[in-house]
Amino acid sequence: MGEYEQISLVPDLGGEIEEEDRIRKKEEENLVESLLFSLGRSVSVEEIATCLNMGKDGAFLAAERLRERYEERQEGLLIKKLEDRYQMVSHPKTYEGLIRVVKRPQRPVLSDVALETLSIIAYCQPITKVEVERIRGVKSDHAVNRLVEFGLIEEVGRLEAPGRPMLFATTEEFLYRFGVNSLKDLPALPEEVEKLLKEEVTEELKDGFGLEPDEAGATDENTAEEETAEEETEETAEEETAEGETAEGETGETAEEEIGETAGEEIKEEQKEVFEEELKNSTKEEPEEEANAESPET
Repeated sequence: MGEYEQISLVPDLGGEIEEEDRIRKKEEENLVESLLFSLGRSVSVEEIATCLNMGKDGAFLAAERLRERYEERQEGLLIKKLEDRYQMVSHPKTYEGLIRVVKRPQRPVLSDVALETLSIIAYCQPITKVEVERIRGVKSDHAVNRLVEFGLIEEVGRLEAPGRPMLFATTEEFLYRFGVNSLKDLPALPEEVEKLLKEEVTEELKDGFGLEPDEAGATDENTAEEETAEEETEETAEEETAEGETAEGETGETAEEEIGETAGEEIKEEQKEVFEEELKNSTKEEPEEEANAESPET
């Protein structure tokens, strides 16, 4: 009989295991790559381990494999190791091209929502955020905050109504950016649009705050007048207090002077009386001495 070929009944599992191990490692590297790209900052080994749901040793090996793969590719990105942290960064050879874009000044672009909010404020100022939301029909917190950050609107006072909501108006920066010298130079609105805006503002003032448009318009002036009156009252009170203190001081000084003068006069009178008594006594003693002096001769 010829030689029989030896046929193994046990399947060769070595290749399958190696392939599964390769796929597993590739999946780990892909997950680390996604993590670094998504966070956009340096990531610790602990965070990588949490993402891979494995120990720190396995996470470290996965990150190192990914770093070595990026170095071999020599493409636009690198995985940089910073002590025990990893970060996805641009390759140094791309610096010159990137810096030309980064150094270019970027002007802020207003979204459609921000432009719509700004238009309402420009044509209805001063206006509260609640009134803006009444006209737009949606919340406008973010849009108003962005416009304040850009310096296009600012707070100009508070409405004398429950809650004292802030009033907003456009700034000089708004005029400069939109190329107008004053609010009068703004394009005229169609009559129906202008009428609709006024109606919405009027309804919000009545329904939301219980105010008439005239009352709302005079709010800032009234507030300013009240503040001025309070300041004047305080100044007057301070002046009166100072005058009262001065008058009291003068009165005290006058009283002291009068008391001093009276005491001086009394002292003078006493001294005068003492002097007169001494003078009388001396006058009496002199004749007696003369008499005593003449008696022996006699």
